[in-house]
Amino acid sequence: MIKHWPVQQGKFRKLFLAVTITLSALLPNWITPLLGQPLPLDLETVRQLAVANNPQLKMAQKDRDRARSQVKAAFGGLLPTVATYSSYQRAWELPTIFFDNPDPNGPPKISFKVGQTHTLVSGIKFEQPLFLGGAAWNGYQLAKLGYNLSESQYEMTRETVLLDATTAYLGLLFARSLIDMSQQAVETAEENLQQVQEMEKVGKASRFDVLRAEVQLASVKPQLISAQNNVRLAESRLRMVLNLPANQKLLVTESLQYIPDPFMNEKVEDLVQRAFENRPEMQALLTQKAMAQKQVAISKSTLAPKVLFSTTYQYQGEKETTDFTQDDFFKSFNSSISMNLPLFSGWQNQTQVQQAKINQRILDDQEAMLRQAIRGEVESAFFTIQEAEEKVLSQIKLVEQAQEALRLARLRYREGSSTQLDVMNAEVALNQARMSHYQSLFEYNLARTQLQKALNQL
Repeated sequence: MIKHWPVQQGKFRKLFLAVTITLSALLPNWITPLLGQPLPLDLETVRQLAVANNPQLKMAQKDRDRARSQVKAAFGGLLPTVATYSSYQRAWELPTIFFDNPDPNGPPKISFKVGQTHTLVSGIKFEQPLFLGGAAWNGYQLAKLGYNLSESQYEMTRETVLLDATTAYLGLLFARSLIDMSQQAVETAEENLQQVQEMEKVGKASRFDVLRAEVQLASVKPQLISAQNNVRLAESRLRMVLNLPANQKLLVTESLQYIPDPFMNEKVEDLVQRAFENRPEMQALLTQKAMAQKQVAISKSTLAPKVLFSTTYQYQGEKETTDFTQDDFFKSFNSSISMNLPLFSGWQNQTQVQQAKINQRILDDQEAMLRQAIRGEVESAFFTIQEAEEKVLSQIKLVEQAQEALRLARLRYREGSSTQLDVMNAEVALNQARMSHYQSLFEYNLARTQLQKALNQL
């Protein structure tokens, strides 16, 4: 059992993370803190929480669902319509028809009433568009493109949310690393003070050296307090991005690390082409161009004839009183084909076609601008990673050299061949090297995130 415990522990941890994420996403914000446990966080958990909790992403999901329903509605324009109808009419004065009397001995005009006082009609009507100039079909295709556009917009929102969440998480890791650096600086100053005090006891150090070491220790302690406050601020920002309750405790299980980026083994031009293919912004713009083409076709359809087939089956009854019986109704059944050809509409239809074509040309310009922006984003992130990677590797060596310099400075001071000022300068140099190291790690990981965003790989 002990041999397999690490595996079982990993399974339990994954299960706990899954349950916690689900509760954070589904339960109200005031219930999650009642669980009484800190929320374990790593990068993957942060991304899952961001996708599950972000309100903008939920709105984008609803927009996508609405676009899906619009596709179904547009498809209905291709199908026939069947409707029943019924009407009642009360004639207060029946129409009168006059015509010339053929009998010369009679009155010159003869008249008679048409219809009955009460009329009741009921029936069913079937209509099927036969030709609408392509309006119905293009409208259906336009609705499908609208759904594709909503998919791209959802992906754009998702990438933005993931970028914000990852950036906030990296900011928290950086703030926590500054706590580590400040604690190391305090420990280093305490070790130096202890060494000076021991040397003072044996007469190898002066009281001035002790005071200087105490001042050095006092000067680094506020940095630790500031670092702790920065961690609280970073946690607050991350909770806001993840839409977590303000009193939700966080348990970070990672730290800033240097991991070689696999994209650095590829050519920049290949990455740019991949971004063109994968970026949702590019997919959205291409979809808008296709929609503009459909808009042109729909605008042209307003100039084409409309052909409609209809069939009506109805019963109609007329009577002087309202006590209708079955014998009072007669049925009729007819079919018709109608055509409507627009001849003049004040140039409105022609103007719509021109506007749709102008929109196409505008989208062509926007595509060129977007391609330039994506190329610049990919190249900037790629070269920033290269620069940050060199800084990280050099800072690792610099920290090692600064640690060795501090060790030698303390050794020489103990032997009396250097001063306390040399030791303090070595401490400051080590703190600066550690600070630069953590800063370079943060910049490196942030640049990696920016490149992943540029390639739609978050």
